[in-house]
Amino acid sequence: MNERCILVAEDDAPIRQALTDTLTGAGYTVLAAEDGRRALELLLTREVDLALLDVNMPQLTGFQLLKIMSKECPGIPSIILTAHGEERERVKGLELGADDYVVKPFSIAELLARIAAVLRRAPGRQRAAGATLNFPGGQLNPTTRSTTQTDGTPIPLSEKEFDLFRYFLSHPNRVIPQEELLLRVWGISADPGKTRTVPVTLTRLREKIGPAAAACFENVRGRGYKWNEHA
Repeated sequence: MNERCILVAEDDAPIRQALTDTLTGAGYTVLAAEDGRRALELLLTREVDLALLDVNMPQLTGFQLLKIMSKECPGIPSIILTAHGEERERVKGLELGADDYVVKPFSIAELLARIAAVLRRAPGRQRAAGATLNFPGGQLNPTTRSTTQTDGTPIPLSEKEFDLFRYFLSHPNRVIPQEELLLRVWGISADPGKTRTVPVTLTRLREKIGPAAAACFENVRGRGYKWNEHA
């Protein structure tokens, strides 16, 4: 088994099913999305190794997704599916950061070969996810899911406190809206005005990691929260 996860974002149901069956048969794990918004939700909440994006989708187009991916998940490679003869679509997709393209109607053999080639060039998800993250007074290790002070003393964090801290450390110096944190850390789409999940968890986290690290968090009024890496 490849143990690689591929997102298939395609609004045409027969094509989406055919792609899902083909990739599953080739040993990949497949996440299927019928429109761009569902694709974005999966990109933000699941571990994806490659995104296969149809250019013309409702809610969010493949091009719009590429723009969002460049900011929110730049490590995920992508291949766009374009219509036959639409050279401008292929060029635009590549300019927006797509790693390759496949023209409809496509050959299954060609598609699998292009996917394999892009994955070979891309850094492994687990390698990137396993890097130790430093913060004032300690370290966070995603591989062992442990957090320690500089002297090695464990910092006991709950599962969600750990995931929330890792997300901030992985996205330093950027204002992160509560909506994004709810999606990426808790895997839910919710109105931040109707839940105290993020601020309550963040308060507990700051109490545990020590004053030097806690001071790196900034509450940006009306926008979200920010981890200042060099505060």
